[in-house]
Amino acid sequence: METRSSSAPRSSASPTYECPGTMWPPASPPAGSSSPSQPTWKSSLSSSLACSEGFPHSFAARPRRLTQLELAPRPEPQLLRLRPSSLRTQDISHLLTGVFRNLYSAEVIGDDLSANLIKARGSDNERHEEFVDQLQQIRELYKQRLDEFEMLERHITQAQARAIAEEERVMSQVRVQDLESLVKLPPVKTVFRWCVDSELLQKHGLISPEDYYTDRVPFHSAPKGISVPGYLKMTFSCEQHSIPKKELNKKLKDSCRKKLAKLEDELDHTVDSVTWNSTPKAKQRTREPLKKTSPPKNKNWMSHLRVPQRELDRLLLARMESRNQFLKNPRFFPPNTPHGGKSLVFPPEKPTRIGEFQRTEPEQSCADTPVFLAKPPIGFFTDYEIGPVYEMVIALQNTTTTSRYLRVLPPSTPYFALGLGMFPGKGGMVAPGMTCQYIVQFFPDCLGDFDDFILVETQSAHTLLIPLQARRPPPVLTLSPVLDCGYCLIGGVKMTKFICKNVGFSVGRFCIMPKTSWPALSFKAIATAGFVEQPPFGIRPSVFELAPGHAVLVEVLFFPKSLGKAEQTFIIVCDNCQIRELVAVGIGQLIALDLIYISGEKSQPDPGELTDLTAQHFIRFEPENLLSTARKQLVIRNATHVELAFHWQIMKPNLQPLMPGETYSMDSIKCHPDRETAFSIMPRKGVLGPHTDHEFILSFSPHELRDFHSVLQMVLEEVPEPVSSEAENLGHSSYPVDDVIVLEIEVKGSVEPFQVVLEPYALMIPGENYIGMNVKKAFKMWNNSKSPIRYLWGKISDCHVIEVEPCTGVIEPSEVEDFELNFTGGVPGPTSQDLLCEIQGSPSPVVLHIEAAFKGPALIISISALQFGLLRLGQKATNSIQIQNISPLPAVWCMKESPVCLQERPEDVSPFDIEPSSGQLHPLGECRVDITLEALHCQRLQTVLELEVENGAWRKS
Repeated sequence: METRSSSAPRSSASPTYECPGTMWPPASPPAGSSSPSQPTWKSSLSSSLACSEGFPHSFAARPRRLTQLELAPRPEPQLLRLRPSSLRTQDISHLLTGVFRNLYSAEVIGDDLSANLIKARGSDNERHEEFVDQLQQIRELYKQRLDEFEMLERHITQAQARAIAEEERVMSQVRVQDLESLVKLPPVKTVFRWCVDSELLQKHGLISPEDYYTDRVPFHSAPKGISVPGYLKMTFSCEQHSIPKKELNKKLKDSCRKKLAKLEDELDHTVDSVTWNSTPKAKQRTREPLKKTSPPKNKNWMSHLRVPQRELDRLLLARMESRNQFLKNPRFFPPNTPHGGKSLVFPPEKPTRIGEFQRTEPEQSCADTPVFLAKPPIGFFTDYEIGPVYEMVIALQNTTTTSRYLRVLPPSTPYFALGLGMFPGKGGMVAPGMTCQYIVQFFPDCLGDFDDFILVETQSAHTLLIPLQARRPPPVLTLSPVLDCGYCLIGGVKMTKFICKNVGFSVGRFCIMPKTSWPALSFKAIATAGFVEQPPFGIRPSVFELAPGHAVLVEVLFFPKSLGKAEQTFIIVCDNCQIRELVAVGIGQLIALDLIYISGEKSQPDPGELTDLTAQHFIRFEPENLLSTARKQLVIRNATHVELAFHWQIMKPNLQPLMPGETYSMDSIKCHPDRETAFSIMPRKGVLGPHTDHEFILSFSPHELRDFHSVLQMVLEEVPEPVSSEAENLGHSSYPVDDVIVLEIEVKGSVEPFQVVLEPYALMIPGENYIGMNVKKAFKMWNNSKSPIRYLWGKISDCHVIEVEPCTGVIEPSEVEDFELNFTGGVPGPTSQDLLCEIQGSPSPVVLHIEAAFKGPALIISISALQFGLLRLGQKATNSIQIQNISPLPAVWCMKESPVCLQERPEDVSPFDIEPSSGQLHPLGECRVDITLEALHCQRLQTVLELEVENGAWRKS
């Protein structure tokens, strides 16, 4: 809630309700201002109260408050909710309202209210405008988020529509190709991932298809065409057991050709006629057995036969020889050879046609075609531990079209074992395409790596080798091989922490030991206390375990005993039999501080001046004024590479006169804090960075008119004592630390009063000035001091009002400032006043003497005497006079008969009736006064009428 000033207007949003008839005490009028009379103020207050009682709920009828009476508006308390009348209700809103108050019962700013606030902006209240700006920004952000949500929803809906349309199109093509499919299989693969923008979904934090699809996205989409769905394609086993239509047609053609050839032979056709009616394939098949037949040794008989008869005889001999050849056992031949059968995995080579370019690269021969395939091809074990036995099933699949036997030779190492084989049938034979299974057991005795193999022998010439490997992913540590502890003071202890994180994929146990202790007979004997030490270094923890992704803090302690570099080597051993060297490095140093710079002129003590006995440096400040501040910059260099914690202390100097060549004794050195010092240094405490320069500000702020003399001492905290050779031989494990004074600076300073001069030192206002009118007079004030002065002019408001503008401020050294005196007279007559100016820090103020004379308003009467003449008893006579205001001030006047004349006559009531008897004349204005005399007694009347003017001279008539 905001607290507003009394002068700010009240906001209509938070009105302050007042009870009718409430009276506020009047505030004292401001000094120097003319206030209305007391009866007039009371009448106005009573009238305002009367109006407020008549209209208690009207804003226009509220009593008008003065500026000083306005109070800060208070928030209206929230009304608590009533308890429900029914005992069976479950409404607990009254409890929540009573506990949380405004947090529960405050109204929510809705759309209508926020829109109205934004449209009606333009208030003078800055806080309200800031609130409306923030509300407008929140509304714009809310609309932007809604637009993004609608865009995402529209994009996902359109992507779903496109994916459904594509799926329906593919399903319709499938139905056209296969109308008689009775098996209702799942639909085609969804294409939703290609219709939606994955980057847009990931940008807004939504799940995209790339989050649950593991296959790679192709570089370009394949052309659309008529494709057979996956569930309609034939599997490998089905293709091997089924006969395609092309092969059936080929076999029918071959049988027809053979029958045609037999018929032609029976009809004793010639070879030329047979070759003319047969196809080119038949010709090639007919020539092949002719080429295979060996030429006859005796060539004489060939000259006695005709060529057609010779060809026919050779054809008959080839047919007879082909009937006597029997099929060879394909188990003894490699696959894809003329007698070895076909391989189910590797297709046979196609014969090269005549005229085709033959490949120059050597291809795999048919003898290298595998007979059995191992699944998996490598027996691989991972994530193993010592103790359990791990098993793996290796399947051997017959990849030929012939049933075969096999023999498996077990592993040669004792860490692997081979179980009995499981065959699909009896007799240990594996049918084409079938598999047999063997169980491989692995029982490690450590977490290292293991290698072995299994040999599979078959009736083929080649032996199948199945490697067996045990690889446990090693833990990978982020610990640096060099543990640099940096610099440390001799005799101290520095702890350096290193983060050791396991970024590998397996749990590891580690042990750290000195290199001299490796190999260790027992790890427990080395790391019993959880701390391994090799002076001047120590490491903890010495034994730890890290899971993947976990980290541990390795603390290295460095406690140097000598100056210079120290180095020790440690060994870290993992439970997977891997070791690694860790080198701990550190450098021992001594304290070294230098004061390398002091701003200003170089200070030297005067001859014969007493100085501190132990101070190393001397600084003197120039004379300063009270409450002023002089500063000097000091630069201190930390020559060591070690952080040093320090603090400053200000002490009284040890002053003792010494003869030339005389030295002081430590008994004469006393340490007394200087409580009344005028010196300070910033920062008072902190840490000196290693081998860096540090700036300090030495300040001199005197508060008394005297000389100041102090000694600044820099104290280093918890500095270890250097180790002596005797203590090192004794083997002490701990050394004392203490605060050490390493730097002493002697400072001196003196104080002089302020030098302030007024020009002129007195102000004489000439002539007579009217009261109530402001008379201005200019003057100057010079600051001849060495420091800025802060002044404050006083104010006189008893009879006269005397002010100086500006009333407060700062004048820089050797500068002048112009002032203006405002003198408003309140009482007529001459006056002499002394106006004081307070100078901060000065014991005596500056006095400005002022002399002036003032006069009030002046009224004149048009006539000097009134003659009523002779009057009868009981007769009344009236005369008129004119009263004129000849001054520029309003005049309040009153006319009556002189009380002295009434006392001379034994009368209490004046016989004169003056109308009007009093009033107020505007500047340079006039009014008419009627004076009526009634003759009540027979007498001769001669009296005086007095015209009284407030703050002015009286007139008589």
